[in-house]
Amino acid sequence: MLSESQITAFMEDPDQSKPNAIHSTMGAKKYGFSAALVGGVTAYGWCAKTIIDALGQDWLSHGWADISFKRPIYPGDELVVRVDSEKKLSVTKLNDGSNCFGGVLGLGDAPWLETLKRPTSFQVDRFEDRLPTLTLEDAPVGKSLRTLEVSLNSKIANLYCTNKLRESVEVFLGSEPIVHPAWIAEQPIHWLHHSYEYGPAIHTRSKIQHLAALRAEGPVRIAGICSEVYERKGHHYIVNDTALIDQKETVFAQIQHQAIFRVAKR
Repeated sequence: MLSESQITAFMEDPDQSKPNAIHSTMGAKKYGFSAALVGGVTAYGWCAKTIIDALGQDWLSHGWADISFKRPIYPGDELVVRVDSEKKLSVTKLNDGSNCFGGVLGLGDAPWLETLKRPTSFQVDRFEDRLPTLTLEDAPVGKSLRTLEVSLNSKIANLYCTNKLRESVEVFLGSEPIVHPAWIAEQPIHWLHHSYEYGPAIHTRSKIQHLAALRAEGPVRIAGICSEVYERKGHHYIVNDTALIDQKETVFAQIQHQAIFRVAKR
C-alpha cells in the first residue's frame, strides 16, 4: 500500500434544491436513489492528498488519472481512499467494502493521451440566454462546442478548497496556490452547460491528463469536441474531449468527461 486515508462524505444542504436535481434529496429520490448523490468530482477531490502522498506533487504538473464511478456516495458515508503499489486508486465504503469509484493513476503522459481529440480554437463564445436541449438525436458528435472562459484567482481557488472540499493541503491554499485537481476536473461540466440545457446528470468517468500545474493567476478557457453519445439501460450518455488553457494560452490539461445527461427513472 502506498497511501490510505478515511473521510466521511459530506454535502452542504442536501435537502436544498440544486441546479442538478440529482444532488438534492427529493430530486435524487425521484430517480430511485435513497438520498442526494455526492458529486463525482467532489468525491474525486477528497482523494487529492492520498494521491499526492503516493505519487508526489509532480503528479499535479505532469500526471494522469483514469477514474470510473460505480456506486452512489451519500452524505454521511464513511469512505476509505487507497492508492496501492500498482498506482491503482480505490474508494470503498468502510461498512461493507463496496467499491464506489476508482481507477488507475500515473506520472508523465497517459497511455491514452494521443486518443483524445484536441480542439483547434479557443476563441471564446459569449453566453446565450436560450440554449438548445441536449438529445441523442441532435448531439453534435464530432463537432466542437462553444468555448467557455471562467474566472480564476487565488480567492476563488481558496474558497473552492475550503467551502466545497474542506481541503487542508497547503499547496492548494494561500496567496499563490496551485489550483486543485477537482476544480480542473469540474470544468468540462460547466463547459457543456455553456452549449446545452440538460439534466439531471450523473458523472460516470473521467480521463484527466495534467500537462502543467495551474496557478490561480487569471481566467481559464475550456474548449472541446463531442466525441460520442449512446444509450444504455435507459440512460443517455455523452463523452466529450476537452482541453484547458491558462492566461498564457498554455494547455495545462486535457480531459475526457463522460456523463449520463438524461437519467432513467427507476
